[in-house]
Amino acid sequence: MIGRSIIQHSVALAGFAAICAFVLALTHSETEAPITKAKAKARAQALAAVMPPSLYRDPILDEHVVVSGDNSTAFIAPGTKILRARSNTQVTGIIVPIQTPEGYSGDIDLLVGMDNTLTITGVRVVTHKETPGLGDKIQRNKSPWIDSFIDKSLSNTSESTWAVKRDGGAFDQFTGATITPRAVVKAVYGAIVYARDNYQTLFEAPLPEALLDISFTEHQQTNIISQLGYWEKRVDGTFYAE
Repeated sequence: MIGRSIIQHSVALAGFAAICAFVLALTHSETEAPITKAKAKARAQALAAVMPPSLYRDPILDEHVVVSGDNSTAFIAPGTKILRARSNTQVTGIIVPIQTPEGYSGDIDLLVGMDNTLTITGVRVVTHKETPGLGDKIQRNKSPWIDSFIDKSLSNTSESTWAVKRDGGAFDQFTGATITPRAVVKAVYGAIVYARDNYQTLFEAPLPEALLDISFTEHQQTNIISQLGYWEKRVDGTFYAE
């Protein structure tokens, strides 16, 4: 009797485990497609928002530069594809995908567009997990704050002002949420510094003379890197913001 009871319980347990595994697999298969679709849609609309069509004639997705392991930073991972905008043979702009781990609730993925004078043409958040009503104001459909980067460059915005106003910088913070905008500002600045340091590779041209006078010591570069519309859909705890 005892042996039969043990067998019955074992069979029941195995059956329950099999059902749980099946449910988990089914849930994964059903959520994987929406997640992939949300990411693709958010990225496509973000690309259009950060690079004005007037800057290129060739399809924006046709050409890119892959970031190597030796050339990566805390915000630009190895294997990252930096898209290049071309008009005829000239590289007129780039779109740099960046990720900052310094968000209040985790990673924030962004796209930073800039022309060949390293002037920002647009910034968009692709995914984030920031607090609704507070940190999610980095989304363009929640607030125009992200547009404050447009036309900013190393030439017209000094190193000390690439920070939120609470830290003595030029960018607004959010009421009750300073960590999120601070992280975004640092990451965007890191993207411009990266583009400046790798200008020849990215733009296939020498660094413009106007930018040659803007120099950073090795310590400053290290410090920068270390610190370094729309619909909304939330899938698996992550906001995909177009």
